[in-house]
Amino acid sequence: MKQFKILFAYLLCICLSVSCSDSDETIVYSTPLRTVITGMDYGDGVLVVGHKSPDCDAVLSAMTYASLLQRMGINAEARVAGKVICEPRYVLQEAGIEAPAILDDAAGQNIIMTDHSEFAQAANGMSSARILHIIDHHGTGSVTTAQPLFYYALPVGSTCTIIASMYEELGEKPTATEARLMLSGILSDTDNLTTTTTTATDRRLYEWLLQQSDLSDVETYYAAMRKARTSFDGMTDEDILFSDYKEYEIEGYKVGIGNVFASDELGVEELCQRMRQIMPAVRTQQDLDMLFMMLGDRQANVTHIPICGDGAREAAEAGFGASANSDGCIVTTYISSRKAQFLPAITEGIRKSNF
Repeated sequence: MKQFKILFAYLLCICLSVSCSDSDETIVYSTPLRTVITGMDYGDGVLVVGHKSPDCDAVLSAMTYASLLQRMGINAEARVAGKVICEPRYVLQEAGIEAPAILDDAAGQNIIMTDHSEFAQAANGMSSARILHIIDHHGTGSVTTAQPLFYYALPVGSTCTIIASMYEELGEKPTATEARLMLSGILSDTDNLTTTTTTATDRRLYEWLLQQSDLSDVETYYAAMRKARTSFDGMTDEDILFSDYKEYEIEGYKVGIGNVFASDELGVEELCQRMRQIMPAVRTQQDLDMLFMMLGDRQANVTHIPICGDGAREAAEAGFGASANSDGCIVTTYISSRKAQFLPAITEGIRKSNF
């Protein structure tokens, strides 16, 4: 029933076009995406927010979608579901923009969710919010609503790609700053168009946004973004773990998955050791059955996976086809995507383990 509701909502909102032509002219009729969006009841206004542990795609998709809605006369404001650090902080500083305010409690609020559709990843109180839109590039999550929902999801590498496609569809030319922010979201989530999740749509809109933006040297800019992503100055080990962290319900188990990249200052072996020391306390704090970390080393083309929790070792070994070493880590070929590679492997490993 949940899948039917989501599919119905999505089909209502897809833009279709029909052309009628004769020898003299072509008339194009478009299903009015703008009318669908503006026809909804937003009350006194709506808050647009990404997931907890906000990364670039979560922060920047919320900000640029709020801007798009404002152009349509909707009272929309961007929020974040946690402190903005590392890479998104750098992007906003370079753009000369302050980070949105933190949404401490979504209960009772009119909400638009970007870059997620899981209550476990959402701002506190989201299950008691009035959720009006979901804009996402992941699989369908646990969120259900009592009222009609605008659900817009595409199989692309970044939610900012979807937002950019909506600007284009609606004939709204982004400002140089809006284009820079959406481009930054795509750069971050696709690792500059190199991840397995990158699509032709990402590449096309990347070029479109680049033309609209004020970025003259995107390669140098992306290199600075990557450096900011792995700069942990002033951060505790727990801050590092939660810098890119998501929770999932998998086969009845509550599972946390963090994603951190090694750097010249903090190598993957030291990073693995430090994460293993705090993972038991984090698992208890978050009330998790299992906790995994993706510790990626691009230069060495490996990912270290420290594990924590009953059944976590069996699930990881079954999912990745490798045995944990004496340090309690599984070492495998570099994993570029939590969504497309890590999560399916862990899900399959949990199913195979049959606890």
